[in-house]
Amino acid sequence: MADWPAMFGLVTGSGFYDIPDLIDRAVETVDTPYGSTLVTVGRWLDHDVVFLPRHGADHSVPPSRINYRANIWALRDAGATSIIATAVSGGIDRSLSVGDLVIISDFLDFTNGRATTFFDGSNESFDAARHHTDMTWPYDPSLRGHLLAAARVEGIDVVDGGVYATTNGPRFETPAEIEMMRMLGADLVGMTGYPEVALARELGIAYASIGVVSNAAAGMSTNESGPTALSTDDIFDLVGTVADPLHRLIARTLTLVNP
Repeated sequence: MADWPAMFGLVTGSGFYDIPDLIDRAVETVDTPYGSTLVTVGRWLDHDVVFLPRHGADHSVPPSRINYRANIWALRDAGATSIIATAVSGGIDRSLSVGDLVIISDFLDFTNGRATTFFDGSNESFDAARHHTDMTWPYDPSLRGHLLAAARVEGIDVVDGGVYATTNGPRFETPAEIEMMRMLGADLVGMTGYPEVALARELGIAYASIGVVSNAAAGMSTNESGPTALSTDDIFDLVGTVADPLHRLIARTLTLVNP
């Protein structure tokens, strides 16, 4: 596996708004060509990290309003050369259970209206007319390998690989939409994984994402009364139960990458 520079970027989603053991922390405003972003830099288990909760510390930013370009640019400018993200997700693959952690390997994009690239002619630093980003391996294979190795060391069960479908939100998907995604090969569904992964790749930042299965997607779980409705409160409650293994997984990955 490749040797990685010291600084990791950590991007977290719903329910994960802080790293309790982060020391020497400082909140910084990073100005980018796409707007300003707040990041927290500090030391976590003797490793330099830059932390960014994509919805804001108070979960005030809905998925379709997140400034993904500013976030990824700010992480790069703050020193991050690799990013580990979390993605709270609905499970489409019926073999997935609530609480499962999935080391995501591919994605499907069902978003619209988002700024999804740096190569759109808005920034003179990029030759928009001549650049096409290869996405054969959208999630960095070496960084994914480190996450899988960390899971083995920590004794944490993870699923190796899964296709993440991204929708605009903030509404949940209909059963018909989920069935369409299932037929196209999606295993998970969420609202924030794209364009984050593609933007990181455009800037040459190694990116990996851990899908946290918080619920069965619409129509994938039934009882005698029919389909089970989705509850935001239930999703947030579940996120709290996986915080410990998730933090251990990421912390061990940092240790494996930078002993």
